[in-house]
Amino acid sequence: MRDILNLILDLFAWMYEWAKNLLLAVVNKFLEINPFEKAIVAATLLAFLSVVLPVGDYVIFDSVFTINNPIAHYMIGITLVMIATVYFPGLVAMIARIALNLLYMIYIIYLHTSGGISKAPYTLAAGYYFNIVTSVVYMACALLSGLFYRDGRW
Repeated sequence: MRDILNLILDLFAWMYEWAKNLLLAVVNKFLEINPFEKAIVAATLLAFLSVVLPVGDYVIFDSVFTINNPIAHYMIGITLVMIATVYFPGLVAMIARIALNLLYMIYIIYLHTSGGISKAPYTLAAGYYFNIVTSVVYMACALLSGLFYRDGRW
C-alpha cells in the first residue's frame, strides 16, 4: 500500500514539475516577443468580448431579446491563429494574419448590410462593434509587428 501511495505522490510531483516548466517556458517566450506581439496576446480579451457579447437585439412585447454572433466560431479560430503565429514570425505569418482578419471584418459588415444577422428587425449591439474593433486591432498589431520587427524569414 505504501508503494502505491509513493508512486501516486511521485506521479503528482512529476506532473507539477512538468506544468511548472511549461508555464515558465510560456512566460519566458512572452517576455522575449516584441511589444506588438504582446499586444496581440492582450487583444485576446477583445476577441473574447466579441465572441460572447450579442451583436444585436430586438423587442417583442416589451421584452428585449439578444442575437448571438452567427460567425463567432471564426473569431475563435482567428484568435488561435493569431496566438499560434506569435511563435512563427515572418512575412507569410503577417500576410495570413492580415488576410484572415480582413476577410472576417468584411464578412461581419456584409452580414449586417445584407440583413443576415437576423430576420427580425434588430438594432446593433456592442458585440457587433467589438468584432470590427478586434479585427482592426489584430490587423494593426500584425502589420506593425511585421514591419518593425521583421527578421528576414519567410
